[in-house]
Amino acid sequence: MSAELHFDASEIDALGRAIARLPGEIKTKAFARAMRRMRDMARVRIVRVSAKRADLPVGMVRDLTTAAFNAGGNTVEVVMRSGWIGLAKLPHQETAEGVHVKGRGMLKSAFRAKMESEHVGVFINTRGLNKKSGRNNAIRELFGPNPAHDVTNNPDEYIKVLAELIEEHLAPRVLHELGRLLPG
Repeated sequence: MSAELHFDASEIDALGRAIARLPGEIKTKAFARAMRRMRDMARVRIVRVSAKRADLPVGMVRDLTTAAFNAGGNTVEVVMRSGWIGLAKLPHQETAEGVHVKGRGMLKSAFRAKMESEHVGVFINTRGLNKKSGRNNAIRELFGPNPAHDVTNNPDEYIKVLAELIEEHLAPRVLHELGRLLPG
C-alpha cells in the first residue's frame, strides 16, 4: 500500500495576500479577539498542568493564576502567585496517630491547631527550643507544594504546553475571527 501526498502552497499564498488587503482595523480586531481567546486557553492549560504536577485541586491553582492580554505589545501574560500551601488547606483528617492528608499520606505526631490569630494549620513538634517561652516544645507548621515554584523550576514543561497551544490554535483562531468580522 502506498500513499501520495501533494501539497500546493498557492492557496496559502492567496490567503496571505487576501489578509494583507484587508483594512487594518479589521485585522487588528480579529487578532485582538483571537489573542483574548488564546489568553483564556493558555491560563486553563497552565492551571491543569500545574495542578497535576503539584497534585492539587484544579480550583485551588486556578484561584492563584491570572492572565492578561496586552494589545499594545501583542503579548499574553499568565501569572501564578503562590506561597507554600499549608497542609490545613488541603483535604486532611486528624487521627490519634497524627494527621492524614489526602494524597500525601499519614504524618505521624502531627496535629491540627488554631492559633490566637485565627490561623489554622497542621503542625509538628520539632523538639527544639521555643524562643518565646524558653521550653523545649517548638512547633512548626507543615506545608505542601508551591505551584509557582514548580513553574520557576521546570519552565520547559510549561513552555511545551504554550508552544503546542500556539502551533495548533493561533492561526485557526485568527482565521475564525476574520470570518466572523467579514460580511457574508
